[in-house]
Amino acid sequence: MTNISTFATLSPIPGYMQWLLSKLASQSKLSEGEDIQHSPADTSGSTFWENILEPEEERALMDASVEFTSGKNSMEVLFNLLTSPNHEWTSSDKLLSALKPPLMRLCARYLLQEKKRGKALDSVANFHLQNGAMVERINWMADRSEKGLYQSGGIMVNYVYRLGKIEDYARSYFSAGHIHTSSDLSRYVKPLEEPQVTTL
Repeated sequence: MTNISTFATLSPIPGYMQWLLSKLASQSKLSEGEDIQHSPADTSGSTFWENILEPEEERALMDASVEFTSGKNSMEVLFNLLTSPNHEWTSSDKLLSALKPPLMRLCARYLLQEKKRGKALDSVANFHLQNGAMVERINWMADRSEKGLYQSGGIMVNYVYRLGKIEDYARSYFSAGHIHTSSDLSRYVKPLEEPQVTTL
């Protein structure tokens, strides 16, 4: 045991689907009303429109979903798929292939960038980060149980504790909300520098 310097978990992401479905529902509605698309009054997501799907993700999703569901826009289609009875989307290789890029990318965003009072929005992430862990990687379809699909679309996350870094990581998270992560995971998300300094 004295030679072990790194510990890793395989953890659930209990709040991911709740956050994503709420985001999809609000953005789908907002996309229908162009008069409020660019309202600067509230950037929390309730009155500020953003297409949370990348163009290539949108094309792949719309192509793969034709025989399964429909919707007024890509975000409504994604919402309908993720809320389908018995998680029907998980039985289609074509849908799984189309859904993996956006669901993994948005999961990384949820874990690394979505905050509440300066700390990680996800309760399990907040627990591990407070204790000095870093977010190492996310794992596609690691939990295909009913609960796993309902909570996180089957995605699970590895938190890693490196004994020489635990105190530093915990301190920077506690004082500044800084989340340490791997380069592999950080490539999924866009830097937040611009939104943090904007006054609009």
